[in-house]
Amino acid sequence: MDTLGFTFPEMGDNYTVQYEEDQGGMEVLYDITNIFLDAVIGGNFFPDGFLSEEKFPDLQSVESNFLDEVINNAQPIVMTNIPILVCIVLGLILSVVTLIGGIIFCCCCRKNKNSNGNENGFKKVILTILLFLLLVVTSLGCMWFFLGAKTSQSGLDKIPEDIQDILHDGDLYMNNTVDELHYLLQANFDEVIDEFKDALNKVGSNFKNFTDTMKNEIQLHTIIEDATSFVDLINDYAAIQGKMTSVISSYNKMTASLDAINQAANAPQPGGLGCPQDALVDICNALNGASGILDGAFPSDLASTNFPTLPDEATQQLSTLSEYLNSIEGQIDAISANAIDEYFPTIQGEIEKIKDFLTEALDGLTEPIEDIQGEIFRNDNIANSLEDIRDNYFPYFHISLLVLGSLLVVILAVFMVGMCLGSCSKQGSGISSTGSGMMFLANCLFFFLAISLFILCTAFFTVGALGEKALCKTMADPGDSELVTFVNPLISSVLTDIYNQVRPETEEGEDIAVKFDLAQLISDMHNNTAIYPLLQLHYIFNIEKLTDWRVTYGIDPLIEDARKQIDQTINELVSLESNLNKEEIKAVAKEIDGIINMIDLTPLLDEALIIAIETGKTEIEELKTQLETLITDIENNGLPVPWKEEILANLQNIIEEFDVLKGNVQGLQASLRQILNLFGDEDSKFDMAGKVEVTFALVTAAFEYFRGDAVMIFFDESVGILTKVVDDYVNHAIDAAENHIGNTGPLSNIYNATYTEICLEIIAPFNAVWSGLGWCLLMILIPVTLVVSSLKKILVAKNQPQTLRPIDTNGYRNPKAARAASSEEVPMPSYNERSSRINAYETKSYQNGPPSSYQNGPPSSYQNGRQSSYQSRPPPPYQQSTRR
Repeated sequence: MDTLGFTFPEMGDNYTVQYEEDQGGMEVLYDITNIFLDAVIGGNFFPDGFLSEEKFPDLQSVESNFLDEVINNAQPIVMTNIPILVCIVLGLILSVVTLIGGIIFCCCCRKNKNSNGNENGFKKVILTILLFLLLVVTSLGCMWFFLGAKTSQSGLDKIPEDIQDILHDGDLYMNNTVDELHYLLQANFDEVIDEFKDALNKVGSNFKNFTDTMKNEIQLHTIIEDATSFVDLINDYAAIQGKMTSVISSYNKMTASLDAINQAANAPQPGGLGCPQDALVDICNALNGASGILDGAFPSDLASTNFPTLPDEATQQLSTLSEYLNSIEGQIDAISANAIDEYFPTIQGEIEKIKDFLTEALDGLTEPIEDIQGEIFRNDNIANSLEDIRDNYFPYFHISLLVLGSLLVVILAVFMVGMCLGSCSKQGSGISSTGSGMMFLANCLFFFLAISLFILCTAFFTVGALGEKALCKTMADPGDSELVTFVNPLISSVLTDIYNQVRPETEEGEDIAVKFDLAQLISDMHNNTAIYPLLQLHYIFNIEKLTDWRVTYGIDPLIEDARKQIDQTINELVSLESNLNKEEIKAVAKEIDGIINMIDLTPLLDEALIIAIETGKTEIEELKTQLETLITDIENNGLPVPWKEEILANLQNIIEEFDVLKGNVQGLQASLRQILNLFGDEDSKFDMAGKVEVTFALVTAAFEYFRGDAVMIFFDESVGILTKVVDDYVNHAIDAAENHIGNTGPLSNIYNATYTEICLEIIAPFNAVWSGLGWCLLMILIPVTLVVSSLKKILVAKNQPQTLRPIDTNGYRNPKAARAASSEEVPMPSYNERSSRINAYETKSYQNGPPSSYQNGPPSSYQNGRQSSYQSRPPPPYQQSTRR
């Protein structure tokens, strides 16, 4: 029988969840952020052994002991999270440092001493370039901040829709899974019932074919034909006796007619012909040959053949044998006459009862699923709540980030404008001072904001780092997550309670203990594992037990009862062998052989006998014609022919009796040849005993066949045809449950989408927000502030006033001694005007004339060789100017 081909349901595939793991250029920012994060959030939240199953075996233990355990193990927990805590403390320290640094910067760097700017040109260029590069690098952090804010906001904005899609796909997955279970346990089993009905009809037909085949195997028809031929022999023998009597009767009638003719011919006239008479000599001679004709046609010794009567017990014994064999055939036919109703009267009803059990099991599987659907996937409150949160709170968060980023942009812009004004204007000029003041103002504004920004950045870091560690790292690699290890016994405890509640009442034994490994479950989910092995649903309904369906649903007792009935029928057939009296039948056969073989059947079976009869008839007819001619001639001569009517009438009787004799002889020969064909040997001897021996040998072989296992093998094959229908269904159900129903590909897609939407589109961009913010803050706090401070000093420094004449040492070894007088030191109108503004700067020592050292002219050292050049130098231009 071919394997039953089961149909499959058409499932909805309109899943809507989509995601894009490739985040494009943002991945570069995420990778940069993760370089820092991986160093900080590596390791576990809690020390080894803290989240062990011994401490927290179930949810109740978590609720009652977790806080106490955290308090008692506070120091190890703190030591385990040192990297994160260091970063948090560092953020707070930087906030305090910013406060102190801002005070120092604003108070101490507000005024700068004037310095000579003649030698600061190169430094100004270098610091300007350096500040420009730092501002560019800082602006990258600001851009980083804006990109992270925008991306995280985009992720937050579409959370309700994404959650709606996830709920839709989850509900669709549950619907498909429930539909597949319904189809497997209901529709497919209806197919089994239909196929089982066909199998029953086929088994009934096979039973009929088998009994026919069995009768052919044991040659029952041959045996019955032989037994029938034995009975027919008795009847045929009686018929042969009757036919032989008819032959003899015909012969006797012809002999009597012939005697009457001879008597009429030999009687003296007037009562007879008076043969021999000269006038009737021809007639007498013709009549005298009639006896020879009859003897030639049918020898007188054949007429004396005797067929003895067969013994009376022969008919009884052989008739009993025939009835006996016919009863065996009836017993065999009874095996297949009404096989299904006889052997499997209730099996179809029992198979249909299996569907009721499967329906109950289906309810046990689907009810929890439908409860989950109602509470989670069909609960609009989740999406509505998220929409409310998004619409009412997320916009403010986004606006806050934009304002915060805008302040940073403004600060950077002020720095850039101030740098450009200061660097592109004359040193010490008003524009340069304005640029310096703008940078100072931007720095002060930064210090004012940075106090709060560092605290905010630290808070963002704490949320993002903990989210990345607790959620994203766990989802990305659940096998290495301590949280997954911690959750495993809790999930196992919850599911153990649920499974014990929904287990069928037919399940016996102690409560089960479910062990779940969430990491393995997630891995199997990504491998598109079916829901049955994934959730270990065999604890609720062990589909493997369907392999014992014959025992579970009481089919084996039905099969065993049918087997006993078949065995009883076979035993009844075998017991019939003892009722057969073979020896008596063999003795009767031998006796019949002896009786029939005493008869010489060869003359009776000679084919020439019919020819002789036909020849004798022809000769008698010719004799009659000859006599009629002779009688006519004699009567024409006027002589009377007495007894002519009697003679001709007797000849006619002989002719007619020849036809009867021929028919009887032919029938006799046919009957003899028939029994000889059935019972004769090669020597044409009657051998009924041999035929009986052959028949009994077949009977013995038939009973040996019954004693063999052929019948039971056929029965087992028939049972196999019936059970194979359900076995095929069981194999199909096990394969479907373990490999196909509820394949978790959609769940894997939901899981990956959830990871993408939460971790890659919200948490990772959010981490980019604080990392970009921190980058900006640190860059402005340290390098930008230092460069701005240095550049500010240069920009506000004034150059020394230019001299009114070239500096000439005039032979002085010390250039300072020969320095040129400034315009402030030299009176513009003349040196002798005492009432001028410039003379006010002269000391009292100059009022009585120049110092004595200069009254007699320059030192002698200036008179040797250099006096000419000194005296020849033209007066300075300002001596020629007039006062205004």
